[in-house]
Amino acid sequence: MTSSPSAPIRILLLTSHTLARAGFKLLLESVAGFKVVAESGEGNEALQLAGQVQPDIILMEPNLSGAEGPCIISNLLAETEHARVLLITSDCAPNQHVQYVQMGAMGVVTLQQAPAVLFKAIEKIQAGEIWLDRSLVANALGQMARGRGEVRFNPEARKIALLSAREREIITQIGEGLKNIQIAERLFISEVTVRHHLTSIYKKLCVSDRLELILYAYRNGLAQPPD
Repeated sequence: MTSSPSAPIRILLLTSHTLARAGFKLLLESVAGFKVVAESGEGNEALQLAGQVQPDIILMEPNLSGAEGPCIISNLLAETEHARVLLITSDCAPNQHVQYVQMGAMGVVTLQQAPAVLFKAIEKIQAGEIWLDRSLVANALGQMARGRGEVRFNPEARKIALLSAREREIITQIGEGLKNIQIAERLFISEVTVRHHLTSIYKKLCVSDRLELILYAYRNGLAQPPD
């Protein structure tokens, strides 16, 4: 694990099932660097806790008791300064979670996957990456692109014009689902240089993380959904 013991990843655990919460808490806190700072099974309480504890990661099931569907994600994020949402679900069908991605979820882990996958997803999302099936990303972003297809003037054109050729290349690679190290290898640059370019891209486009960048790129024609 890459997390520092002195700075654990603080997790808000949200699931309607009491036994499931107890099991997830034991599992998560068996890992050095993870700390469950609060837990709940009800939507309104979850919103209050999010504002109080300001977690790094919100680990939640999609159908939280008392929650109004996918809107619970945007409401949770509105209560926090830097939290990122990771869904845990028994449903393996990507199409069922498109709305949750559009609302801001940065990852989906199914209950059929091994605990190690959950641990890795938490670490990657905490680092600003996404943990999504390619077909899920393509579906969600493809829908957004089609929904904007009739717009002739892009109000984001001024921001996009600030991008350098190299930054556009990197956005294209991210749109294909590549990680920083893969982009560095493909473009023959260092991983540190990729991170520096990403910082510049985030600033120019006014996005805060990798998922927002991917959504922005598909919405504005800077990248194409993977097949």
